[in-house]
Amino acid sequence: MLQALLDRVSPPIDSIPTPTRWPVFGHIPMLTRHGLMPVVEAARQKHGDFFRLVVGKHSLFVALHPDAVEQILLTDKDSYGKRDTYDSIRMLVGDGILTSEGELWRRERRIAQPSFNKGSVAALAGKMTRLTERTLADWTRRYRVGDEFDVYSELLGLAMEIIGETLFSLDLRAQVSESAAAFTVALEQVSGRGNQMLQLPLHWPTPGNLRLRKALRTLDEVTFDIIARRRAAGALGDDLLAAYLNARDENGAPLDPRLVRDEIATFFLAGHETTAIALAWTFYLLGTHPEVWDKLIEEVDRLEGRVPTAEDVQSTLVYTKAVLQESLRLYPPTWSGGRDIVAETELAGHRVYPGDRVLYLPFLMHRDPRFWDDPERFEPARFLPGQAQARHKLAYIPFSAGPRMCIGNHFTLLEGTLVLAMIAQRFRLSLSARARIAQEFQITMRPRHGVLVRVEAKR
Repeated sequence: MLQALLDRVSPPIDSIPTPTRWPVFGHIPMLTRHGLMPVVEAARQKHGDFFRLVVGKHSLFVALHPDAVEQILLTDKDSYGKRDTYDSIRMLVGDGILTSEGELWRRERRIAQPSFNKGSVAALAGKMTRLTERTLADWTRRYRVGDEFDVYSELLGLAMEIIGETLFSLDLRAQVSESAAAFTVALEQVSGRGNQMLQLPLHWPTPGNLRLRKALRTLDEVTFDIIARRRAAGALGDDLLAAYLNARDENGAPLDPRLVRDEIATFFLAGHETTAIALAWTFYLLGTHPEVWDKLIEEVDRLEGRVPTAEDVQSTLVYTKAVLQESLRLYPPTWSGGRDIVAETELAGHRVYPGDRVLYLPFLMHRDPRFWDDPERFEPARFLPGQAQARHKLAYIPFSAGPRMCIGNHFTLLEGTLVLAMIAQRFRLSLSARARIAQEFQITMRPRHGVLVRVEAKR
Protein backbone atom coordinates (compact mmCIF):
# COMPACT_ATOMS: atom_id res chain seq x y z
CA MET A 1 0.00 0.00 0.00
CA LEU A 2 2.73 2.44 1.03
CA GLN A 3 4.89 1.47 -1.95
CA ALA A 4 1.97 1.98 -4.32
CA LEU A 5 1.44 5.44 -2.89
CA LEU A 6 5.11 6.29 -3.25
CA ASP A 7 5.12 5.03 -6.82
CA ARG A 8 2.16 7.25 -7.63
CA VAL A 9 3.98 10.31 -6.22
CA SER A 10 7.33 9.50 -7.80
CA PRO A 11 7.32 6.69 -10.39
CA PRO A 12 9.97 3.95 -10.03
CA ILE A 13 12.93 3.74 -12.39
CA ASP A 14 11.34 0.90 -14.39
CA SER A 15 8.56 3.28 -15.41
CA ILE A 16 10.99 5.62 -17.17
CA PRO A 17 10.71 5.17 -20.96
CA THR A 18 13.60 3.05 -22.23
CA PRO A 19 14.32 2.21 -25.88
CA THR A 20 14.78 -1.42 -26.84
CA ARG A 21 18.23 -2.58 -25.76
CA TRP A 22 20.61 -5.54 -25.84
CA PRO A 23 20.96 -7.91 -22.88
CA VAL A 24 23.95 -7.15 -20.63
CA PHE A 25 25.37 -4.38 -22.83
CA GLY A 26 22.21 -2.30 -22.94
CA HIS A 27 22.48 0.51 -25.49
CA ILE A 28 26.27 0.43 -25.84
CA PRO A 29 26.19 -1.44 -29.20
CA MET A 30 23.83 1.16 -30.69
CA LEU A 31 25.89 4.03 -29.30
CA THR A 32 29.07 2.47 -30.67
CA ARG A 33 27.60 1.89 -34.12
CA HIS A 34 25.55 5.06 -34.61
CA GLY A 35 26.88 7.61 -32.13
CA LEU A 36 25.07 9.39 -29.33
CA MET A 37 23.10 11.98 -31.30
CA PRO A 38 21.25 9.60 -33.67
CA VAL A 39 20.35 7.30 -30.77
CA VAL A 40 19.04 10.21 -28.69
CA GLU A 41 17.07 11.74 -31.56
CA ALA A 42 15.41 8.41 -32.35
CA ALA A 43 14.52 7.85 -28.70
CA ARG A 44 13.19 11.38 -28.38
CA GLN A 45 10.74 10.89 -31.24
CA LYS A 46 9.27 7.88 -29.46
CA HIS A 47 9.65 8.71 -25.77
CA GLY A 48 9.69 12.50 -25.49
CA ASP A 49 11.79 14.75 -23.25
CA PHE A 50 12.93 12.25 -20.62
CA PHE A 51 14.06 8.68 -21.13
CA ARG A 52 16.70 6.21 -20.05
CA LEU A 53 19.60 4.66 -21.89
CA VAL A 54 21.29 1.66 -20.31
CA VAL A 55 25.07 1.66 -20.47
CA GLY A 56 26.34 -1.61 -19.01
CA LYS A 57 25.01 -1.79 -15.45
CA HIS A 58 24.30 1.94 -15.23
CA SER A 59 21.41 4.12 -16.35
CA LEU A 60 21.98 7.28 -18.36
CA PHE A 61 18.93 9.55 -18.06
CA VAL A 62 18.49 11.92 -20.98
CA ALA A 63 16.79 15.22 -20.09
CA LEU A 64 15.76 17.40 -23.03
CA HIS A 65 13.37 19.91 -21.44
CA PRO A 66 14.67 23.13 -19.84
CA ASP A 67 12.63 22.42 -16.69
CA ALA A 68 14.59 19.22 -16.03
CA VAL A 69 17.89 20.87 -16.91
CA GLU A 70 17.04 23.64 -14.47
CA GLN A 71 16.71 21.00 -11.75
CA ILE A 72 20.12 19.56 -12.65
CA LEU A 73 22.05 22.82 -12.91
CA LEU A 74 20.20 25.11 -10.49
CA THR A 75 17.45 24.08 -8.12
CA ASP A 76 18.80 20.63 -7.19
CA LYS A 77 22.42 21.10 -8.15
CA ASP A 78 23.83 19.52 -4.97
CA SER A 79 22.41 16.15 -6.02
CA TYR A 80 24.67 16.10 -9.08
CA GLY A 81 28.43 16.16 -9.54
CA LYS A 82 31.26 15.95 -12.07
CA ARG A 83 32.78 12.62 -11.15
CA ASP A 84 33.02 9.65 -13.53
CA THR A 85 31.17 11.55 -16.25
CA TYR A 86 34.15 13.89 -16.68
CA ASP A 87 36.93 11.28 -16.53
CA SER A 88 37.53 11.48 -20.28
CA ILE A 89 37.96 15.26 -20.13
CA ARG A 90 40.28 14.85 -17.12
CA MET A 91 42.63 12.97 -19.40
CA LEU A 92 43.13 16.30 -21.21
CA VAL A 93 42.93 18.95 -18.50
CA GLY A 94 43.34 17.12 -15.19
CA ASP A 95 41.56 18.61 -12.18
CA GLY A 96 41.22 22.13 -13.53
CA ILE A 97 38.28 24.44 -12.99
CA LEU A 98 36.18 22.59 -15.58
CA THR A 99 36.37 19.17 -13.91
CA SER A 100 37.10 19.73 -10.20
CA GLU A 101 34.53 19.74 -7.43
CA GLY A 102 33.96 20.86 -3.87
CA GLU A 103 36.48 23.04 -2.08
CA LEU A 104 39.11 22.56 -4.79
CA TRP A 105 36.73 23.97 -7.40
CA ARG A 106 35.71 26.86 -5.13
CA ARG A 107 39.36 27.79 -4.58
CA GLU A 108 40.12 27.60 -8.29
CA ARG A 109 37.09 29.73 -9.09
CA ARG A 110 38.08 32.37 -6.52
CA ILE A 111 41.55 32.61 -8.02
CA ALA A 112 40.32 32.90 -11.61
CA GLN A 113 37.20 35.02 -11.16
CA PRO A 114 38.92 38.46 -11.05
CA SER A 115 40.44 37.79 -14.47
CA PHE A 116 37.00 37.12 -15.97
CA ASN A 117 34.72 39.77 -14.54
CA LYS A 118 33.32 42.18 -17.13
CA GLY A 119 35.76 44.97 -16.36
CA SER A 120 38.84 42.77 -16.56
CA VAL A 121 37.67 41.18 -19.80
CA ALA A 122 36.86 44.56 -21.37
CA ALA A 123 40.40 45.69 -20.58
CA LEU A 124 41.71 42.87 -22.79
CA ALA A 125 39.94 44.15 -25.91
CA GLY A 126 43.00 46.04 -27.08
CA LYS A 127 45.13 42.88 -27.12
CA MET A 128 42.37 40.99 -28.91
CA THR A 129 42.07 43.58 -31.67
CA ARG A 130 45.85 44.03 -32.06
CA LEU A 131 46.33 40.32 -32.66
CA THR A 132 43.34 40.23 -35.00
CA GLU A 133 44.79 43.14 -37.00
CA ARG A 134 48.03 41.22 -37.37
CA THR A 135 46.18 38.14 -38.60
CA LEU A 136 44.06 40.13 -41.05
CA ALA A 137 47.15 41.85 -42.44
CA ASP A 138 48.51 38.36 -43.12
CA TRP A 139 45.23 37.35 -44.79
CA THR A 140 45.35 40.44 -46.98
CA ARG A 141 48.81 39.43 -48.23
CA ARG A 142 47.82 35.83 -48.85
CA TYR A 143 44.25 35.91 -50.13
CA ARG A 144 42.62 37.72 -53.06
CA VAL A 145 39.06 37.73 -54.42
CA GLY A 146 38.28 34.23 -55.63
CA ASP A 147 40.78 32.50 -53.31
CA GLU A 148 39.57 29.80 -50.94
CA PHE A 149 40.81 28.81 -47.49
CA ASP A 150 39.73 26.92 -44.38
CA VAL A 151 38.56 29.66 -42.04
CA TYR A 152 38.37 27.25 -39.08
CA SER A 153 42.08 26.42 -39.11
CA GLU A 154 42.93 30.12 -39.46
CA LEU A 155 40.67 31.06 -36.56
CA LEU A 156 42.09 28.27 -34.43
CA GLY A 157 45.53 29.84 -34.68
CA LEU A 158 44.22 33.34 -33.96
CA ALA A 159 42.22 32.18 -30.93
CA MET A 160 45.28 30.41 -29.55
CA GLU A 161 47.39 33.55 -29.92
CA ILE A 162 44.70 35.62 -28.19
CA ILE A 163 44.55 33.21 -25.24
CA GLY A 164 48.34 33.30 -24.98
CA GLU A 165 48.66 37.07 -24.82
CA THR A 166 45.53 37.92 -22.85
CA LEU A 167 45.66 35.23 -20.15
CA PHE A 168 49.37 34.33 -20.06
CA SER A 169 51.13 37.42 -21.51
CA LEU A 170 53.08 35.15 -23.86
CA ASP A 171 53.48 34.95 -27.64
CA LEU A 172 52.38 31.41 -28.52
CA ARG A 173 52.68 31.60 -32.31
CA ALA A 174 55.47 29.03 -32.29
CA GLN A 175 53.22 26.53 -30.51
CA VAL A 176 50.13 26.95 -32.67
CA SER A 177 50.65 24.18 -35.23
CA GLU A 178 52.03 21.60 -32.81
CA SER A 179 49.38 22.26 -30.15
CA ALA A 180 46.46 22.29 -32.58
CA ALA A 181 47.51 18.99 -34.13
CA ALA A 182 48.01 17.32 -30.74
CA PHE A 183 44.73 18.65 -29.41
CA THR A 184 42.85 17.34 -32.45
CA VAL A 185 44.30 13.86 -31.98
CA ALA A 186 43.62 13.91 -28.23
CA LEU A 187 39.99 14.97 -28.70
CA GLU A 188 39.38 12.30 -31.32
CA GLN A 189 40.88 9.55 -29.20
CA VAL A 190 39.27 10.61 -25.91
CA SER A 191 35.86 10.96 -27.57
CA GLY A 192 36.30 7.59 -29.26
CA ARG A 193 37.05 5.91 -25.95
CA GLY A 194 33.73 7.18 -24.62
CA ASN A 195 31.88 5.34 -27.40
CA GLN A 196 33.70 2.02 -27.04
CA MET A 197 32.03 -1.03 -25.54
CA LEU A 198 35.31 -2.00 -23.91
CA GLN A 199 37.75 0.68 -22.79
CA LEU A 200 41.26 -0.73 -22.61
CA PRO A 201 43.62 0.83 -20.03
CA LEU A 202 45.63 3.72 -21.41
CA HIS A 203 48.93 1.93 -20.75
CA TRP A 204 48.00 -0.85 -23.17
CA PRO A 205 49.94 -0.26 -26.42
CA THR A 206 47.00 -0.17 -28.84
CA PRO A 207 47.35 2.17 -31.87
CA GLY A 208 44.73 4.54 -30.44
CA ASN A 209 46.34 4.58 -27.01
CA LEU A 210 49.76 5.26 -28.50
CA ARG A 211 48.41 8.22 -30.47
CA LEU A 212 46.61 9.55 -27.41
CA ARG A 213 49.64 9.20 -25.13
CA LYS A 214 51.84 11.00 -27.65
CA ALA A 215 49.30 13.83 -28.00
CA LEU A 216 48.95 14.16 -24.22
CA ARG A 217 52.76 14.33 -23.85
CA THR A 218 52.87 17.12 -26.43
CA LEU A 219 50.13 19.10 -24.68
CA ASP A 220 51.87 18.59 -21.33
CA GLU A 221 55.13 19.87 -22.79
CA VAL A 222 53.44 22.97 -24.20
CA THR A 223 51.61 23.70 -20.96
CA PHE A 224 54.64 23.25 -18.71
CA ASP A 225 56.65 25.37 -21.15
CA ILE A 226 54.11 28.19 -20.77
CA ILE A 227 54.55 28.06 -16.99
CA ALA A 228 58.36 27.80 -17.16
CA ARG A 229 58.69 30.72 -19.59
CA ARG A 230 56.59 32.89 -17.35
CA ARG A 231 58.55 32.01 -14.22
CA ALA A 232 61.79 32.70 -16.06
CA ALA A 233 60.55 36.15 -17.02
CA GLY A 234 60.64 37.18 -13.37
CA ALA A 235 57.85 39.76 -13.00
CA LEU A 236 54.59 37.85 -12.95
CA GLY A 237 52.19 40.69 -13.76
CA ASP A 238 48.46 40.57 -13.10
CA ASP A 239 46.96 38.16 -15.63
CA LEU A 240 45.38 34.74 -15.09
CA LEU A 241 48.66 32.83 -15.11
CA ALA A 242 50.09 35.23 -12.54
CA ALA A 243 47.03 34.70 -10.36
CA TYR A 244 47.70 30.96 -10.19
CA LEU A 245 51.46 31.32 -9.78
CA ASN A 246 50.95 33.82 -6.95
CA ALA A 247 48.17 31.85 -5.26
CA ARG A 248 48.73 30.05 -1.98
CA ASP A 249 46.97 27.03 -0.49
CA GLU A 250 45.43 26.83 2.97
CA ASN A 251 48.89 26.36 4.49
CA GLY A 252 50.39 29.37 2.74
CA ALA A 253 52.39 27.28 0.27
CA PRO A 254 52.35 27.81 -3.52
CA LEU A 255 49.88 25.68 -5.43
CA ASP A 256 51.05 22.25 -6.50
CA PRO A 257 52.75 22.61 -9.93
CA ARG A 258 50.52 19.89 -11.35
CA LEU A 259 47.42 21.81 -10.26
CA VAL A 260 48.73 24.96 -11.94
CA ARG A 261 49.34 22.86 -15.03
CA ASP A 262 45.75 21.61 -14.95
CA GLU A 263 44.38 25.15 -14.77
CA ILE A 264 46.55 26.46 -17.58
CA ALA A 265 45.72 23.43 -19.72
CA THR A 266 42.01 24.02 -19.15
CA PHE A 267 42.06 27.67 -20.20
CA PHE A 268 44.62 27.19 -22.98
CA LEU A 269 43.02 24.18 -24.64
CA ALA A 270 39.31 24.65 -23.95
CA GLY A 271 39.45 28.43 -24.23
CA HIS A 272 40.88 28.78 -27.70
CA GLU A 273 39.11 25.85 -29.32
CA THR A 274 35.54 26.73 -28.37
CA THR A 275 35.91 30.32 -29.64
CA ALA A 276 37.39 29.16 -32.95
CA ILE A 277 34.57 26.63 -33.37
CA ALA A 278 31.91 29.26 -32.64
CA LEU A 279 33.36 31.65 -35.21
CA ALA A 280 33.86 28.92 -37.81
CA TRP A 281 30.18 27.94 -37.61
CA THR A 282 29.30 31.63 -37.77
CA PHE A 283 31.12 32.00 -41.08
CA TYR A 284 29.44 28.87 -42.40
CA LEU A 285 26.05 30.43 -41.61
CA LEU A 286 27.03 33.84 -43.00
CA GLY A 287 28.40 32.18 -46.11
CA THR A 288 24.99 30.70 -46.84
CA HIS A 289 22.90 33.74 -45.78
CA PRO A 290 24.02 36.77 -47.81
CA GLU A 291 21.16 38.90 -46.44
CA VAL A 292 22.65 38.55 -42.94
CA TRP A 293 26.09 39.43 -44.30
CA ASP A 294 24.56 42.61 -45.76
CA LYS A 295 23.10 43.66 -42.40
CA LEU A 296 26.31 42.82 -40.60
CA ILE A 297 28.45 44.86 -42.99
CA GLU A 298 26.01 47.76 -42.81
CA GLU A 299 26.45 47.86 -39.03
CA VAL A 300 30.22 47.38 -39.11
CA ASP A 301 30.57 50.20 -41.65
CA ARG A 302 29.32 52.62 -38.99
CA LEU A 303 32.73 52.24 -37.36
CA GLU A 304 34.11 54.08 -40.42
CA GLY A 305 37.13 51.81 -40.56
CA ARG A 306 38.35 52.30 -36.99
CA VAL A 307 39.27 49.40 -34.72
CA PRO A 308 36.27 48.37 -32.58
CA THR A 309 36.39 48.57 -28.80
CA ALA A 310 34.72 46.78 -25.90
CA GLU A 311 32.31 49.68 -25.65
CA ASP A 312 31.35 49.23 -29.32
CA VAL A 313 30.34 45.63 -28.56
CA GLN A 314 27.71 46.97 -26.14
CA SER A 315 26.53 49.86 -28.32
CA THR A 316 27.45 49.97 -32.03
CA LEU A 317 27.90 46.23 -32.71
CA VAL A 318 24.57 45.01 -31.35
CA TYR A 319 23.62 43.08 -34.51
CA THR A 320 27.14 41.70 -34.90
CA LYS A 321 26.97 40.26 -31.39
CA ALA A 322 23.49 38.88 -32.15
CA VAL A 323 24.91 37.07 -35.20
CA LEU A 324 27.42 35.32 -32.95
CA GLN A 325 24.77 34.48 -30.35
CA GLU A 326 22.46 33.01 -32.98
CA SER A 327 25.34 30.91 -34.29
CA LEU A 328 25.92 29.67 -30.73
CA ARG A 329 22.26 28.68 -30.65
CA LEU A 330 22.38 26.58 -33.81
CA TYR A 331 25.92 25.24 -33.39
CA PRO A 332 26.93 25.38 -29.71
CA PRO A 333 30.55 24.20 -29.38
CA THR A 334 29.61 22.63 -26.04
CA TRP A 335 26.71 20.69 -27.49
CA SER A 336 26.12 18.35 -24.54
CA GLY A 337 26.53 18.24 -20.80
CA GLY A 338 26.34 15.59 -18.15
CA ARG A 339 26.43 14.96 -14.43
CA ASP A 340 26.77 12.05 -12.05
CA ILE A 341 23.88 11.56 -9.65
CA VAL A 342 25.42 11.77 -6.17
CA ALA A 343 22.27 11.81 -4.01
CA GLU A 344 18.85 10.24 -4.38
CA THR A 345 16.53 12.84 -5.81
CA GLU A 346 13.63 13.48 -8.15
CA LEU A 347 14.14 14.43 -11.79
CA ALA A 348 11.32 15.05 -14.26
CA GLY A 349 8.89 13.37 -11.86
CA HIS A 350 10.96 10.21 -11.34
CA ARG A 351 13.26 9.04 -8.56
CA VAL A 352 16.88 8.75 -9.62
CA TYR A 353 19.73 7.32 -7.60
CA PRO A 354 23.48 7.65 -6.99
CA GLY A 355 25.63 5.66 -9.37
CA ASP A 356 23.67 6.65 -12.46
CA ARG A 357 24.15 9.67 -14.73
CA VAL A 358 22.17 12.37 -16.50
CA LEU A 359 22.74 13.88 -19.92
CA TYR A 360 21.33 17.10 -21.37
CA LEU A 361 21.79 18.43 -24.89
CA PRO A 362 21.83 22.18 -25.55
CA PHE A 363 22.08 21.35 -29.25
CA LEU A 364 18.54 19.94 -29.20
CA MET A 365 17.10 22.39 -26.68
CA HIS A 366 18.32 25.29 -28.83
CA ARG A 367 16.30 23.89 -31.75
CA ASP A 368 13.11 23.03 -29.86
CA PRO A 369 10.07 24.58 -31.62
CA ARG A 370 8.32 25.00 -28.27
CA PHE A 371 10.81 27.70 -27.37
CA TRP A 372 11.94 29.01 -30.77
CA ASP A 373 9.89 30.12 -33.75
CA ASP A 374 11.11 28.40 -36.93
CA PRO A 375 14.05 27.01 -34.93
CA GLU A 376 16.15 25.79 -37.87
CA ARG A 377 16.27 29.27 -39.40
CA PHE A 378 19.35 31.47 -38.92
CA GLU A 379 17.81 34.67 -37.54
CA PRO A 380 20.11 36.91 -35.45
CA ALA A 381 17.21 39.28 -34.64
CA ARG A 382 16.22 36.77 -31.94
CA PHE A 383 19.05 38.18 -29.84
CA LEU A 384 18.48 41.87 -30.32
CA PRO A 385 17.58 43.77 -27.11
CA GLY A 386 14.18 42.93 -25.70
CA GLN A 387 13.72 39.61 -27.51
CA ALA A 388 14.49 37.14 -24.70
CA GLN A 389 11.73 37.91 -22.20
CA ALA A 390 9.27 35.22 -23.34
CA ARG A 391 11.90 32.48 -23.54
CA HIS A 392 12.49 29.84 -20.88
CA LYS A 393 15.67 30.93 -19.13
CA LEU A 394 17.34 27.59 -19.84
CA ALA A 395 16.21 27.24 -23.45
CA TYR A 396 19.53 28.85 -24.44
CA ILE A 397 22.62 27.66 -22.56
CA PRO A 398 25.70 27.74 -24.82
CA PHE A 399 27.81 28.39 -21.70
CA SER A 400 25.79 26.13 -19.36
CA ALA A 401 24.05 27.71 -16.35
CA GLY A 402 24.17 27.96 -12.58
CA PRO A 403 27.31 28.04 -10.41
CA ARG A 404 29.22 25.93 -12.95
CA MET A 405 28.42 28.24 -15.85
CA CYS A 406 31.49 28.74 -18.06
CA ILE A 407 33.68 31.37 -16.44
CA GLY A 408 34.81 32.54 -19.89
CA ASN A 409 31.40 33.49 -21.29
CA HIS A 410 32.06 37.27 -21.31
CA PHE A 411 35.53 36.65 -22.74
CA THR A 412 34.18 34.52 -25.60
CA LEU A 413 31.40 36.94 -26.53
CA LEU A 414 33.75 39.93 -26.51
CA GLU A 415 36.49 38.18 -28.48
CA GLY A 416 34.06 36.63 -30.96
CA THR A 417 32.23 39.89 -31.64
CA LEU A 418 35.42 41.90 -32.10
CA VAL A 419 36.99 39.32 -34.42
CA LEU A 420 33.78 38.98 -36.44
CA ALA A 421 33.46 42.74 -36.86
CA MET A 422 37.09 43.21 -37.88
CA ILE A 423 36.93 40.43 -40.47
CA ALA A 424 33.72 41.96 -41.89
CA GLN A 425 35.50 45.31 -42.22
CA ARG A 426 37.99 43.79 -44.70
CA PHE A 427 36.51 40.58 -46.12
CA ARG A 428 33.29 39.08 -47.33
CA LEU A 429 33.37 35.30 -47.25
CA SER A 430 30.96 32.93 -48.97
CA LEU A 431 30.84 29.17 -48.55
CA SER A 432 32.96 27.42 -51.15
CA ALA A 433 31.17 25.11 -53.56
CA ARG A 434 33.79 22.53 -52.55
CA ALA A 435 33.07 22.82 -48.82
CA ARG A 436 32.15 19.62 -46.98
CA ILE A 437 30.16 20.66 -43.94
CA ALA A 438 29.58 18.07 -41.24
CA GLN A 439 29.23 18.22 -37.50
CA GLU A 440 31.59 16.13 -35.42
CA PHE A 441 29.91 15.36 -32.10
CA GLN A 442 32.97 14.82 -29.95
CA ILE A 443 33.62 16.54 -26.62
CA THR A 444 33.06 19.72 -28.61
CA MET A 445 31.10 20.07 -31.85
CA ARG A 446 33.77 20.75 -34.45
CA PRO A 447 33.26 21.15 -38.20
CA ARG A 448 34.65 17.76 -39.24
CA HIS A 449 36.24 18.95 -42.50
CA GLY A 450 36.75 22.57 -41.51
CA VAL A 451 34.82 25.41 -43.18
CA LEU A 452 36.12 26.15 -46.67
CA VAL A 453 35.22 29.72 -47.68
CA ARG A 454 35.69 31.83 -50.78
CA VAL A 455 36.82 35.45 -50.72
CA GLU A 456 34.23 37.68 -52.40
CA ALA A 457 34.35 41.31 -53.44
CA LYS A 458 33.09 43.33 -50.47
CA ARG A 459 29.90 45.13 -51.52
